[in-house]
Amino acid sequence: MQRRVMVATFGLLPCIVRAQGARPIRLIVPYSPGGATDILSRLLAPRLSESLEQPVVVENRAGGNSIVGTEAALRAAPDGQTLGMIDLAFVVNPAMYATLPYDAQRDAAPVGLVASAAQVLLLHPAVPARNLVELVALARARPGQLSFGSAGAGTAVRIAGEQLRIAAGLDILHVPYRGGGETLAAVTSGEVSMIFSGQAQAKQLADAGRARPLAITGARRGRRMPEVPSFAEAGFAGVDVVTINGLIAPAGTPPEVIRRLNAAVVQALRQPDLAQRLTELGFEIIGGTPEEFAAWTAAQLPKWDALVRTAAIRPE
Repeated sequence: MQRRVMVATFGLLPCIVRAQGARPIRLIVPYSPGGATDILSRLLAPRLSESLEQPVVVENRAGGNSIVGTEAALRAAPDGQTLGMIDLAFVVNPAMYATLPYDAQRDAAPVGLVASAAQVLLLHPAVPARNLVELVALARARPGQLSFGSAGAGTAVRIAGEQLRIAAGLDILHVPYRGGGETLAAVTSGEVSMIFSGQAQAKQLADAGRARPLAITGARRGRRMPEVPSFAEAGFAGVDVVTINGLIAPAGTPPEVIRRLNAAVVQALRQPDLAQRLTELGFEIIGGTPEEFAAWTAAQLPKWDALVRTAAIRPE
């Protein structure tokens, strides 16, 4: 039944998207190049292009904790020619900002969730801690002297840092950057003491001796780095945030266009080579319907509102 539905979906609108010929679809990434969201988008774009029979071009629009790029995607014409790749900041930012230039539910048409990824805590090699217990003891002995970087106040890597700070009762300084690539450079240079990162980037830095992995968010170890204990193993089960990416379109995009875009996403994620590559990079494939994406958004907004209030997170 599912196969027949997908085939029927691909048969819809032969003239709405394809009639625009080779005009490229913009996929806006609200961060600078090099981070997990950017990497995921660049892997997905060629597969979407194959399914939609149109070029899909990734465009980086960094700034404002992902607000700049997300607003650009949501203010575009609702014709299926502009998509945005969101991450956890999409559902965290509404709790941090008294006003946003868009509404996460009213102004966005969910296309589909794409993938999630656990976060690895990485230390600069000069930090004298070999495990999470030692890091907590060090941070308590040096209040305010250790720092962690993130791609912005509402991102999963910032939320993970706040979960650790709250769970362990630490006084550590947050340093914001414009994207994941910049945070990786910050921890390897020693500009910050630690960051949270996806498994692929974390493994590369660990294997090169440029950063030390201590723990991974969630209840179980990651496939990419099975030697790294989970926060739950280390006694900090509350440090469980993962980054989740999904595609959105501007509100008002015709439902049939959304269905066709969603079918293209689902088809891309079912390609064995793409699925294998995403798994190698530490992603867990999600997929699903626009309705499931909308339900996820509705459930996440109050959850992160509570954490933002507890941690007193403010925009930088």
